[in-house]
Amino acid sequence: MARKKLGEILIEEGVLDESRLRAALIEQQRWGGPLGRLLVEMRLVEEHAMVGALSRQLHVPTVDLDSIEIPQAVLDLVPGELAEQHSVMPFAQPMKFLDLAMTDPTQLGIIDELQIRTRLNVRAFLAGPKAVERALSRYYGRGYGVGLRQVGRAARPSEPIPVETGAERGMEIERTPTMDVGIARQTERMAMPPALSTPAHLDRSAEIEALQRRVSKLEALIARDENVLRKVLALLVEKGVASREEIVERLK
Repeated sequence: MARKKLGEILIEEGVLDESRLRAALIEQQRWGGPLGRLLVEMRLVEEHAMVGALSRQLHVPTVDLDSIEIPQAVLDLVPGELAEQHSVMPFAQPMKFLDLAMTDPTQLGIIDELQIRTRLNVRAFLAGPKAVERALSRYYGRGYGVGLRQVGRAARPSEPIPVETGAERGMEIERTPTMDVGIARQTERMAMPPALSTPAHLDRSAEIEALQRRVSKLEALIARDENVLRKVLALLVEKGVASREEIVERLK
């Protein structure tokens, strides 16, 4: 009997419905990437709920990657590019075993590949997509959006902003410090009228209102462009056209 897929398990557990699964599968077909990560990023499933559902259904133990220290010898067993591509994280090597954190243990192909590559028995453990992404960033310097988040990093926390275009209408993306800096600079330029260009009799309130409308439109355009750029860069990396290091270097 064929093994159940991630989406089927989450539907049976009641943490996802078919319409939301279809929406995530459409995004996966368009942009690629692990389904589990897409479900969490689209806020269709809570990360802890997905991990709990998979653990109960598949009888796979969980691991908290944030609370452990992974030895370099273990990291050397799995290339960072491969770990990022399949959203997995090696974290221990007891005896003849390789313990692997996965967001989707139903992906048997990567388990088989690593068993052949390392000549170790791979044991699957469950971890949330965001937890795996944090580990990829910490140990490999990889992970979705790592390069973009590191450029112009600021102390101010990020916040979600709405995206109002196409199939992404109603979704949210992470607002990065880079976006905030760009918006601030553009707003500052627009807020500086040319000298002596405004007639004295112009209604000041109307001028301010018009400027505010222009700023709002500019913010929406910058947010939209940032979202498209991030997805294009992720696709280039997934297809092997360029590495994240090369892309970050060009952005400097």
